[in-house]
Amino acid sequence: MRARLLACLLLVASLVLSACGGGLPGTGPVVEGRALGEVLNEPVRVVAVGPVDGASQEAIVRGFLRAGEDTDETHATGRSFLAPQSVDLWRWSSEDVVVYDGDLTIKRLGDDAVEVSASGMARLTPDGRYIEQPPGAREKVTFGLTKVGGEWRIELPASGFGLWLDKDQFNRVFVKQFIHYVSRNGRDLVPDARWFPIGTRLATTLARAQLSAVPPYLAGAVSTGVPPGTRLAVNAVPVTAGKAQVNLSSEALSADPANRAAMWAQLTKTLSQVSSVGSVSLAVDNTQLELPGGVTSVTSAADLGYDTVPQTVFDTALLRNGDAIRRFDPRYVPDTQASKRPDLKPKDGDIARIPDTWESLALSVDGKQVAAVSGDRRVLSIWRATAQMKSVAPFASSLTRPVYDAEGYLWIAGSDDSGDDQVFVLDSVSGDPSAAARPVSTPWLKQRRVKAMAVSADATRVLIVTTDRNGADVQMGLSGIVRATNGEPQALAQPLRQAQSLTRIQDVTWLDPASYAVLGQVRANDAMRPWLASIGAGVDGTRPGIGQLSAVPGGVTITTVGGPRGILIVTSDNRVLARAGSNWPLIERGSDVLVPGG
Repeated sequence: MRARLLACLLLVASLVLSACGGGLPGTGPVVEGRALGEVLNEPVRVVAVGPVDGASQEAIVRGFLRAGEDTDETHATGRSFLAPQSVDLWRWSSEDVVVYDGDLTIKRLGDDAVEVSASGMARLTPDGRYIEQPPGAREKVTFGLTKVGGEWRIELPASGFGLWLDKDQFNRVFVKQFIHYVSRNGRDLVPDARWFPIGTRLATTLARAQLSAVPPYLAGAVSTGVPPGTRLAVNAVPVTAGKAQVNLSSEALSADPANRAAMWAQLTKTLSQVSSVGSVSLAVDNTQLELPGGVTSVTSAADLGYDTVPQTVFDTALLRNGDAIRRFDPRYVPDTQASKRPDLKPKDGDIARIPDTWESLALSVDGKQVAAVSGDRRVLSIWRATAQMKSVAPFASSLTRPVYDAEGYLWIAGSDDSGDDQVFVLDSVSGDPSAAARPVSTPWLKQRRVKAMAVSADATRVLIVTTDRNGADVQMGLSGIVRATNGEPQALAQPLRQAQSLTRIQDVTWLDPASYAVLGQVRANDAMRPWLASIGAGVDGTRPGIGQLSAVPGGVTITTVGGPRGILIVTSDNRVLARAGSNWPLIERGSDVLVPGG
């Protein structure tokens, strides 16, 4: 009996092990898994609780605001808190979403009204734009209250009402996604950050957004392969066995082969953010579209030759100390035992010396040219290892720190004869010895001063920091670069505001196609501090105690040799600091750190 029992147990064990083995393939391709911190698009469903009989005015108000988190698209539970005449005034999809931080304050205004207030963190516009609120902002709304069937119900403002969500609710209800457009002079995809409701219709929402026109801040800087007027032929993008089927209206047929490929690449890149989507097919009025070769399904925009431009990672950079410029390892942090620093040899084209009467150095993307500004901020010079220094004909005063883009243009700002600031560009690779700096059209700049600029790696966007004439009212905007057919910058589009939670910004640098780092302050008496931020998502850690990096008093410039971990800061007393977690150890001494294009 024991023998038979043992045999049965062994048989069961072998069957279990074989079943396990069958579930783990031994062959096949290695595929990329989910990124750390990736938001899944199938969250736990939140179900709101309706009003309870006998509930107080405050309980009804709090219950209604909590019901805004309900993932039911009809919001039926939330509507049950409203008086009948207010149901149509609740416009949760067409009014701003208020994102607040901390607790709600509810104050009675007589017997039949209350005022609700909270610390404003951000507002989300109906088209998905995340707008940070300045420090100390308070959001307020007044609700009327009336008895319906003997129970308190809410009367909404006559102007309508959207949603109020605390920051945790907001992150459960909305997700940041990217809509993609095409650079005008290449096949690069340019991301546009937006926020959309999480749910089963996310793929449909993203596709509909991708079919819309280029946003104003990128107008003239990028294009779209989607013909004007194109829409979804049916109000859904079904995802079956990992394939998203996008059925378009007949306007899509007007796209030529190049635009059809671009449209397909844009939709594929955008819809691939949905975890259930593995490939994308297009149809027009239910007729399947094909690419050359009979291809009807695309798994990656890269398969069509389109992708975003990554930020380059550098293992060395240039350090300027006095007149001397040398190459150094920006990731080497001296230890307490004073280990020997690596001795790095110059590379071809490295410039060894620039007199210290020239300041605010910038290194070209190819690493073979340095731009510098004279001490009186009136003259721009160009330096090469194989040629004499070139002094650019004077064009402005109060010149800013210059910056190079990937197209070979040098960007700088300064004041013209009337005292107004302008943005200028110089073709730094031109063989014309008389090449001059030319102004870029910025009618929105008006009488503001330019403090700093940073050009994205795809050369389609610029982050630009401005102040009023007195150095106050700091603003940072994201602006598309409008170029002529030969690539020369002609204008900067009306900027989209970023980093509204900071009251002072010293410098900024791109970290990747959709994020940046900034030196700044939340309040005037704060120490200078580096902040990490995402385009269209605000500055991390601007609320006390949340993800802040250590302060860097005297920080003057910020750059990176590769993403957020490669950030370098130079201080006013010539300390070069590198990021180590949230701290900033001293790694070198010098007045300028030069990273190609940084």
